[in-house]
Amino acid sequence: MKAVKVQPDGTVKLPPEVRRRFPSQSELAIWTEGDMIVLKRLRPVRPSEIAERVPGSAMPLRAIATEVHQMRRDKRR
Repeated sequence: MKAVKVQPDGTVKLPPEVRRRFPSQSELAIWTEGDMIVLKRLRPVRPSEIAERVPGSAMPLRAIATEVHQMRRDKRR
């Protein structure tokens, strides 16, 4: 475990061994659990993963388009 300091402007510099695990410009979700700060890398969902959510035959193109538009709206927030 490494100790880091929260800077006056609120930034935290991640140690090099942590930064190596995340590609440059990675998007991270952040939340707190008790006295912990948790970071989780966000990754885009592949259309095939969306199709796997729907039981039965292939997912209709309109349903895939709706999912994609919803993901884009969520990402912009």
